[in-house]
Amino acid sequence: MGRGRHAGAEQTQLQILGMQRRSRCGYCHTPNGSSCFGARARLLRCSDYQALIDRGWRRSGSLLYLTDHSSSCCAYYSIRTHALSHTLQQSEKKLLRKWRRWELLGDSAPGSALDSSVVTAGRRLVVRLEPAAYSEEKYLVFERYQRAVHNDMDASRSGFQSFLCSSPLMFDDTTDGAASGRLLSRGLGSYHQCYYVDGRLAAVGVIDVLPTCVSSVYLFYDPEFSDLSLGTYSSLREIALVRELNRYVSPDIKYYYMGYFIPSCPKMTYKARWRPAELLDLVTFEWIPIDQCLERIRQHPAFCTFDPRISSRNIVRNSRRDVLSWAPVISSCTLNGGERRAAMQLVFWIGPRNSVLGSNLACISKELEQVVWQTAASLGLPLASRAILSI
Repeated sequence: MGRGRHAGAEQTQLQILGMQRRSRCGYCHTPNGSSCFGARARLLRCSDYQALIDRGWRRSGSLLYLTDHSSSCCAYYSIRTHALSHTLQQSEKKLLRKWRRWELLGDSAPGSALDSSVVTAGRRLVVRLEPAAYSEEKYLVFERYQRAVHNDMDASRSGFQSFLCSSPLMFDDTTDGAASGRLLSRGLGSYHQCYYVDGRLAAVGVIDVLPTCVSSVYLFYDPEFSDLSLGTYSSLREIALVRELNRYVSPDIKYYYMGYFIPSCPKMTYKARWRPAELLDLVTFEWIPIDQCLERIRQHPAFCTFDPRISSRNIVRNSRRDVLSWAPVISSCTLNGGERRAAMQLVFWIGPRNSVLGSNLACISKELEQVVWQTAASLGLPLASRAILSI
């Protein structure tokens, strides 16, 4: 982690960027692109980021973003699995048998190969969990991965540092006990789970450990080890980490968050196989079992709510395909009268010395008024009220 700060009495600090337009979609590769509401996190408490990802937010380095479904080509649904209830499928057991055959793991029952998550020594494999930090060894693996897998010939050291090493999350070491310190050397925060094969760094899983979950950020690996199915194995290890954290650190840590499930993108639908899985409903902010969601998604491929009490036809309009007519977590339509008045009392900093109320910003221009509404609706008023906001 770049800053190495601990939460203490520090407040979350967010620079509101407003609506951002992506010129090209990274998933369906259409030129239409997508829109998101963005914020730059200078400091971010782990509990506040937990609140954000439970409203559909994700992070890339210090950039926080929330998709605007009213003008995006793909539907993005946050997905998580109940790690405590996950059982190995036949394909996963087969992978572990293969690793034992290659002497990467010792002889053990299928699940026990995943039990120790800090330092695990197999015959050829060592897995180490450490605070997120830059090293030249990690960068060189990342560069080779970007070239081979994503055809990215310009993966710079500075880009790698800002994307996967520097995190705005402040370490939270409020948990007690020797077991907690053994698993998480600095408490909740951002970590790298490093996989070494025969002494060589083979892969790095970038994760955020939060109050109720382990959130997967990114995985990169050395292409020379591509036949090891490191993507599948790393997910199993991260699910196992959730179980250990639940047992030794906090019983509240139960879930494995996998980012976005994008039904229209074959590369992203694999996440549904980690069962039991749930999708986040961006209208009700409830997590719904995925099997209850898939039929609704087929009926409304651009966006839908999964709440059976709400008709999707009431919140989508039909053109050549269903398009959301208002983005629930960004639109001011979701704020009632009291919440709209509270939003006008939010404090925004302009530079280090000057602050202004949301109501004063709203008087300057309609565009700034919209930013105030969107900030309150997307962050949620409790977080928007306690964070230090700047524009």
